[in-house]
Amino acid sequence: MGKAKSAIKSQEEALRRASGFVKKVASRCMERGFRLEGAFIVGSRAREDYLEDSDIDLVLLISGIQNLDRLKRLNLIKDLLSPGIEVFIYTPQEWYESDSLWLMNLRREAKPINPHHYA
Repeated sequence: MGKAKSAIKSQEEALRRASGFVKKVASRCMERGFRLEGAFIVGSRAREDYLEDSDIDLVLLISGIQNLDRLKRLNLIKDLLSPGIEVFIYTPQEWYESDSLWLMNLRREAKPINPHHYA
């Protein structure tokens, strides 16, 4: 059974919003001396079991933040956030080398956002 047109349209809009958000994050990172190394959509939008009103779950990989706790990482981009966008911020090393079940599940379902959007 296929998705309703409205749900498909919501996915297209979600991908546009995610791309625009990632571009802003990349710029912010550069301003603050960090570098966005990768961005992924995870959750229902990545698994394609989303509903029309599902939020957008994003993983951001940022170099240079290893000494920042979770709250300080979020503070880097808090003013860029908008309703319906949830973010998880990791260093590339945390993302690729962690053996936590949480990150292993996220990596399994993650869909990369085009690197040209933040390179």
